[in-house]
Amino acid sequence: MSGSFIEHEAFEGNKYMSNNNVTKFQHIVAGLAPDKKEALYRKMKSLPENGRNEMIDKVVAAYETRKMTIEQPVAAGRNTPPANYSVTPSHNKDHFAGRNIMTVGTHNKKTVTVGNTRNMAAGRNMKLSVQRSGNTGAAIVAARRPGVNPPIKSSVAAPAVRGSVSAPAVMSPAARRAALRAEAERKKKQAETVRKVLKIALMVAGRASVVLVFSLVLILCGFYTFLGIIMKGPSPHLRDQFVSSVMESSVGGVMAQLVLSDEEIAEILNRNKTQEFDTITNTALVKIAPKNANSNANAVNPYDPDGDGVEIHEISGPMYRGVMMVVHDPSRVKVSTLEEYNHRGAGYTLKEHIEKSGAIGGINGGKYEDKGGMGIGGWPEGIVIADGKLRMGYPGGTYDVYGFTKDNVLVVGRMTAQQAIGIGVRDAVSFGPTLIVNGVAAKYSGNSGGLNPRTAIGQREDGAVLLLVIEGRKTASMGATMADLIDVMKEYGAVNAANLDGGMSSAMWYNNEELVSSSSIRQSRKMPTAFVVLPKSASNNAQAPAKEA
Repeated sequence: MSGSFIEHEAFEGNKYMSNNNVTKFQHIVAGLAPDKKEALYRKMKSLPENGRNEMIDKVVAAYETRKMTIEQPVAAGRNTPPANYSVTPSHNKDHFAGRNIMTVGTHNKKTVTVGNTRNMAAGRNMKLSVQRSGNTGAAIVAARRPGVNPPIKSSVAAPAVRGSVSAPAVMSPAARRAALRAEAERKKKQAETVRKVLKIALMVAGRASVVLVFSLVLILCGFYTFLGIIMKGPSPHLRDQFVSSVMESSVGGVMAQLVLSDEEIAEILNRNKTQEFDTITNTALVKIAPKNANSNANAVNPYDPDGDGVEIHEISGPMYRGVMMVVHDPSRVKVSTLEEYNHRGAGYTLKEHIEKSGAIGGINGGKYEDKGGMGIGGWPEGIVIADGKLRMGYPGGTYDVYGFTKDNVLVVGRMTAQQAIGIGVRDAVSFGPTLIVNGVAAKYSGNSGGLNPRTAIGQREDGAVLLLVIEGRKTASMGATMADLIDVMKEYGAVNAANLDGGMSSAMWYNNEELVSSSSIRQSRKMPTAFVVLPKSASNNAQAPAKEA
């Protein structure tokens, strides 16, 4: 009844005012609750015609000035208005082109209109679209379902409702373009900053590289000049000494080859070498004293304070220092070697050889495969005899043999493997050259060789074994020549002596102490052979019976 009065009787045609205000007023009334419609009906019925017109104008003007513009997603159970909002659902299905709306009370003198509560309760996702109305700044908010109701564009963003889940405001095309331009500008500045940092880093790296390269060039030029002064300078002795020393090392020969030709190097080496012997040891010259032979059993040997039959002597010369180990009982000295040889396998360090053999000391042994100074000691070269068995070499092959017979006599000289086994050699390795044979020292020319770490083995006439190791390639000890080794061996009474593997392999251990350290810059060298010294008690089993005539 009241609705028909308001919607038809009171507003048909242009009875009270323009159709525009009547239509707006009808929209406003359609969104009211029945009781409010009834109250408005009674009030307007009591008014004269002019009063009704004035009331319609006031309602429309008030409605338009209270609107605010918002657009945000609405979902079931979300966007609950604050306590000071009153919620009045709208049931007008065709209001604003069929969009369902709901007026969400007033707050701070602004009216907020959202979608139908039944749609929100059903969990339908809807967005609040805003349409500006008139020039008064008011706005009407319509809830729409995505894909069903067409969007209503807005240029006014509404503040988030307290207690609700806010969503980003839909931006106008102009604002979106401005935001994209700002983002592009930000990325451009960021990229420019990265380019500047990279440019600075590359500039610093480039300058550092130039300085490094320049420094290396200066060092190389200085080093080359140094080599030139040594090998092309006024001192032939210094040149020969340097060339002989570097050519005996695994990789040092390249320094001589940078300045000198192969022919010049060969000529220098021929002028500075040790003579090779044609003879071998005469075992009859060595008279090994019986073990119990001791003229003064109570005498204390200052070089053997613990009485274990091993003396330790420190030696030195103009360019070297080292240690001489004297083992009174030659039966205690034997060759330690690997169980199997392998080109790609690793040998033992000297300490490992000593531990494996249950020995108390030892020195490095014979030569082995060592390409470029990077060998790992898995493959010996020359001959290896251990415990009377030929472990490396061919019976008919000729080798430099340095080792002990079953009668504990040191044999030095060049012979076939079959000859060595035939004269009763029990332990032997190869290297060279021979230093002393049957009491006669080798002859040499020039400086007899370079200054390098050295290892040598010898035997006195009474059978005592001489194990000599010289430190080298260090500031305190440059190394020794072959002539130096001969002089030291003669000083200690050697009747037979030979040079063993030297260089980075040279080392000596005794009683868990490294008396002479290897000159290797990496670690202790691994090697396939070593001469080890057995404990005094173990030598009884190793001692062979005296040779019978």
